[in-house]
Amino acid sequence: MKFYYTFGTDEQFPYERGWVEVVADNQEEADAKFRNRFPDVNKGILNCAFVYTEENFSKTSMASVGNCGEFCHEVII
Repeated sequence: MKFYYTFGTDEQFPYERGWVEVVADNQEEADAKFRNRFPDVNKGILNCAFVYTEENFSKTSMASVGNCGEFCHEVII
């Protein structure tokens, strides 16, 4: 499964806008992989704006127009 970790404009995020894709069997595993690469700034809070499942992400316009003009920055497997 793919999970999409999106970013806003806060400078604490690893990227501004766009997203990171994480491939995992479930959200718990995906969160752990994301946290391994991008540790929480505030304990217990993922260092991103929002997380989408592949199904929910496909229902947004981000896949075609990007997140505020930015697209995928990296893929974590």
